[in-house]
Amino acid sequence: MMSKRKGDHRYHNKVPPFTPDPEHYTRKQHTWKAKVAYETEDAAGEFLNQRAELKAMGYGVYQCKTCQKWHVGRVKS
Repeated sequence: MMSKRKGDHRYHNKVPPFTPDPEHYTRKQHTWKAKVAYETEDAAGEFLNQRAELKAMGYGVYQCKTCQKWHVGRVKS
């Protein structure tokens, strides 16, 4: 049985030692979340065209190598 000692200050909810592929996942505070996936390039492009602020920030449409679907985001090539 593990006992809590007065000097034991280990953080129990640690971030995993690996970094998930940023092409498919996005960082949400202490966790990773899968990006919204679109079936077609046109569907992703339509979403992006509805949000001019994302286009102004340099977002684009790309096909993910992990899930083979389309995402909207900034990916370094």
